[in-house]
Amino acid sequence: MTDCNCGKSHDSSGFTSGLLLGLVLGATGIHFLNSSDEGKEILKKLKENASSTLKDLGENPALADKIADLQKTMDAARATINTAAEKVATATEPTKSSKKNFFQKMGATLGK
Repeated sequence: MTDCNCGKSHDSSGFTSGLLLGLVLGATGIHFLNSSDEGKEILKKLKENASSTLKDLGENPALADKIADLQKTMDAARATINTAAEKVATATEPTKSSKKNFFQKMGATLGK
């Protein structure tokens, strides 16, 4: 009389059911937006509003300054990474050594 439920798997977090519910709702929404006239109108309005909002954001001077600062930071980081990559490439580059003859004894080739 053991209490082993080894054959039963139970998802106590609800992740699987949440994932399935999200997939069903997402598919239903996509179907509605693409197949009905009302859905197509809603999708058109969403696209128009998104493009006007992006234009407004692009014209915002405070945002433009932050983007410029971010670009400078990214350029500095890119330069640091490139410098480090060059140092690693130089440090790991194999050194070229002259090949020695297999049959050498104290610097003099045997047989000569």
